[in-house]
Amino acid sequence: MLDAFTARLEACDPARGHFRAYRIDAGTDLFGDWLVDVTYGRIGSRGRTIRHVAADEAHARKIVKHCLQRRGSAKKRIGVGYQIRELSDSGGWLGMVA
Repeated sequence: MLDAFTARLEACDPARGHFRAYRIDAGTDLFGDWLVDVTYGRIGSRGRTIRHVAADEAHARKIVKHCLQRRGSAKKRIGVGYQIRELSDSGGWLGMVA
């Protein structure tokens, strides 16, 4: 039930061959544990998923914040920035990213 926060981002630069996708899903599972799933890879592929188990909502928000800040620095690192393609943020998680 990862429904507290979902973001899908993409970075595309055909000249450099960059077609990257990044997805973050956060929420609770059936037992009430906080999970943050990060899926990344080439656009159109299944990608690789890493699951973070958080102690509480505050820790889950911290993980999401770190992931989004890292994607924000992509322009300097890979030469193309990520754009938000899909967003579900009913809890105001994006308001915490500075």
